[in-house]
Amino acid sequence: MERNVSKNGLLNWMALLGAGAAIAVLAKSSGSATGEVGVIYFAIGFMVSLVSWFQMHLESREETERLEMGELAKSRTGTALFEGSSDDTMLAKKARQQFEKWAVPAFTIILLIIQVMAVWWYYDRITKMEPPTSSQSLFALAMFAALGLVLFLLGTYSSKLARYEGHRLLRPGSSVTLLGAMICAVGAVAEVFDYLGYPKYDRWIAWVLVAILALVAFETLFALVFEVFRPRVKGKEVRLVYESRLIGLLGSPGGLFSTAAQALDYQFGFKVSDTWFFQFLHERLGRLLLFWAGLFWASTSLVFLEPPEQGLLERFGNPVVSRGILEPGWHLKLPWPMDAVHRYPVRSLQSFNIGFEPDPTKEKERTLLWTVPHYKTEVHMLVASREQTPVIEGGTQQAVPVNFLAVSIPVQFTINDVRAWAYNHSGPSELLERIANREVVRYLVSVDMLKIMGEGRLQAAEEMTKRIQNVADQHKLGVSIAFVGVQDFHPPPGDKDRPVAAAFEKEVGALAQKEALILEAEGDLAEAIPRATAESLKRVNDSKAASAIKVELALGEADQFEAQRKANAAAPTMYRARTQLETLSRAMAKARKYVIASTNEHRVMQIDLQEKIRDDLLDVKIDSPDKPSEK
Repeated sequence: MERNVSKNGLLNWMALLGAGAAIAVLAKSSGSATGEVGVIYFAIGFMVSLVSWFQMHLESREETERLEMGELAKSRTGTALFEGSSDDTMLAKKARQQFEKWAVPAFTIILLIIQVMAVWWYYDRITKMEPPTSSQSLFALAMFAALGLVLFLLGTYSSKLARYEGHRLLRPGSSVTLLGAMICAVGAVAEVFDYLGYPKYDRWIAWVLVAILALVAFETLFALVFEVFRPRVKGKEVRLVYESRLIGLLGSPGGLFSTAAQALDYQFGFKVSDTWFFQFLHERLGRLLLFWAGLFWASTSLVFLEPPEQGLLERFGNPVVSRGILEPGWHLKLPWPMDAVHRYPVRSLQSFNIGFEPDPTKEKERTLLWTVPHYKTEVHMLVASREQTPVIEGGTQQAVPVNFLAVSIPVQFTINDVRAWAYNHSGPSELLERIANREVVRYLVSVDMLKIMGEGRLQAAEEMTKRIQNVADQHKLGVSIAFVGVQDFHPPPGDKDRPVAAAFEKEVGALAQKEALILEAEGDLAEAIPRATAESLKRVNDSKAASAIKVELALGEADQFEAQRKANAAAPTMYRARTQLETLSRAMAKARKYVIASTNEHRVMQIDLQEKIRDDLLDVKIDSPDKPSEK
């Protein structure tokens, strides 16, 4: 039996060496991150199996030597030739002791260094790896499955032999062999996901394996520390320092029940492992897990689509045209991985941004200045310049036909043909973003910078929407461009040494002040000319009016004089008396009057001496004809 155990240990490390080499080649050809990380597990397993096999060989030699010395002790004749034999003659035992004292700790330290370096290397390596090659997925799947089956059979036999025969040196090799079978199994699962179009799961499984390797490295470190301080009891079996309990647990999950049973028995003080419930779980847990796994697998036959969604049914990666487009609601299909439903939010408004990456912290600010960045990243795009500023370079003048602007353009779209969106291109979202970016760049280099920053925004949005929609239709993307927003156009903020936006604001302010002065002067000009024209017309009209008044007054005075002459000729005495009285009345209009009658006058005069309370029509003052009215 000892010879069979040694042969089994030999088979373990040879199988791990061959499987590791095969998986290394397979991971290189298929680009599998899981396989590439699994190589280090096979390398570590090969080293552990080789050391345990060598230690097993040393113990076998020691046992053979012990038996030979026993036979010699039985057949000795009492002579001094065999008397006084001791452990000094046991060379195989000394070799085994020296190996366990020096070689095993040294190997464990080397093993720890390899594990730490592998974790560090894979941490940097996985992030830079390319996606796996889907064309090699089926071949890699078959190879992983075949290698996993061989390692599982060999590891199961070795673990049973180590458990029931008590060969502790066979445990490390059997554990790493079963772990290699499990790594092949997860590698096969990763290839299945890769074949179905989900390469990201291969990267996730690789990260899990790296995390487990880090835990194994910590376990190895603790084992070395505990080995230094553990008590040495003669005759007590010592656990191998390079044997990982975590690897043994992962390789043989069934050991969880025995470990849990021992822990429960110790905690509760009675045989919890003998109860019917524990025995039921121990015997039927696998069936329960399979039942729930089958129920979960069967549940993949039922699909629910939300109101904004439409779905496309695929069977083994090919569209099922007979089922048409799946509308919102529930639908039946074959279980995964035979059938798969791809969901698309056709009734939802989708969007992407051109020229910027939003910053949630800055979106809450109510005031945004050109001199301060508005977003996490801002793309500076070329915009045509109507006013080409000469730039002196090398003694010659060169014209600058373009300028840089920081642009922020959100684009919103909806899917109007889900089949075209899903099947005409492998990455429709990325293609639409690239089309939009290209058309925006083409448009911006054809328009004036100041125009698009000012009154040309609405026209720019309409033109860019039309261009993006036309190119999307040419590529048969099956989308409708709902909105292209001209959200923000401004000069780049610059930095402390080159404040671009601040300098542009100064120039714009100077131009605005210049325009304001020009407009103010034009306003003054437009006001002065009509005012002067009106003043000249007023003066001309006033002169004409004064002339007409004087002429009419002169004519009136002439007519009045003619009438007075005729009146004087008709009644000279009466006319003169009336004239005297009117003259007195005008002269004494505002004075109090006293009349003293004479006795030697025969005239009869009637005078009203009552004081007037108010003026009447005869009291209205008439201006002199020589003095024109001020009105």
